[in-house]
Amino acid sequence: MSTVYRPVPTLAKLQEIEETLSGYWEKDRWVITDPIFDEFRPERWTLTNKTIDFSRLQPGIKGEVKFFFVHRLQEHTLRLKTAVVYGVCFARLAEFLERAYPRIKSFTDLEIEKAMIRWRSYLIEQGFKINKDSRLSSNEYETLLQQVYQFMVNFYDEREEFEKNVWDVRKIPGAKYTQNKALYLLSFEGIPLPFRPLAKRYLKVRVGIRSYTQCATDLMALRLFLCFIHKQYPHWKDLKSLSRKDIENYLAWYRSYTEGWRKQHYEYLVSLRSFLDYIQRAGYPEAPEKPHFLLLFKEDFPRLAKRSEEDIKFIPEGVLRQLEENLDQLTPPEYIPVVVLLRATGWRISDILNLRYDNCLDRTAQGWWLCGDILKTQVLNHRVPITDEVATVVQAVVDEIKEKSTPENNPHKLLFVRLEGKRRGRPPMGLLIQQALIRLA
Repeated sequence: MSTVYRPVPTLAKLQEIEETLSGYWEKDRWVITDPIFDEFRPERWTLTNKTIDFSRLQPGIKGEVKFFFVHRLQEHTLRLKTAVVYGVCFARLAEFLERAYPRIKSFTDLEIEKAMIRWRSYLIEQGFKINKDSRLSSNEYETLLQQVYQFMVNFYDEREEFEKNVWDVRKIPGAKYTQNKALYLLSFEGIPLPFRPLAKRYLKVRVGIRSYTQCATDLMALRLFLCFIHKQYPHWKDLKSLSRKDIENYLAWYRSYTEGWRKQHYEYLVSLRSFLDYIQRAGYPEAPEKPHFLLLFKEDFPRLAKRSEEDIKFIPEGVLRQLEENLDQLTPPEYIPVVVLLRATGWRISDILNLRYDNCLDRTAQGWWLCGDILKTQVLNHRVPITDEVATVVQAVVDEIKEKSTPENNPHKLLFVRLEGKRRGRPPMGLLIQQALIRLA
């Protein structure tokens, strides 16, 4: 059994929506050639449709959809073209909601998992095709409902982040996450309800001192272990009675479940040991009465094979030479300075994409230095020498991005940053640069 928290629209939140939807935004039909859209409209408009018509939507739903559009447009996290494409979905969405949820007043009234199934079924009845990935060929219909629902839930939810079942680490002060990856959610939905407060209390500590990746590993380890224990002892609300026999039974299941996951198999066990150790030292009331070192033994951990020189990752010199000779062919060309710095410093892509334009370049009597933080090892203000030629490339990027940046589109003063779109204020995804290099090869 699981419970889903549903925020209730408060008077203050409804007033905020009403105040936002004033003036032009009150209209049910938006024409994107109107001057109000000048800051959002690209110079070249390729779509034949130039209107967004909200008139078919029910009153409460209509206000929430409009608010979603206005808020996301003004934040530059929704492109105007995408908004127009979503607008095409309104007629069928209105018909679906009238048929399936005639009394709905807010998207938060929906049980979203059931609603998405019913929405897909309705669209298939309307003749929509399913592709080879078992998704609707016109995926904007599914995306619209999912995004508006999640946006409104987040808007109405006034709880602290740690009270929620899904944490957005971007909203947690001091949380360590890599901005060039679209990974920032920690979901406790898979943790059995009796153990969820325990898992949240532990991760609340971890998220302030460990990276997002480590916290995600810890959470997965807890989910596997606590789900197994809950299945064995559905009446348990703590781990006080946990015994070595329980651990042996878990390990027997765990070896089978993680077969072929050599790295994860080891990491999840380390996370479990750290969890049991910490909650005992911290005096959690749910902690096992038996000491953690009498529950998990050293021999329970598999030996990791030592890495040979052949296992060490490196790029052959011939490939590097080929890369340098053909660097001007890298597409898109905006990635060229990133690759120049990768070659010059030996840093990870994530570290290059974390550079700040206001402090990444320094000149001393010994020459030019590139300055930045090494995220994985938490080395701050790390400096490496660079040539005059590389410094010239960096300075050109600094000058360009500094001129285009504002506190709104680049609040962290990133050297490599998206100034508009969904990733506004964040660097490009490192995976895209890897893919560009693969294409060049």
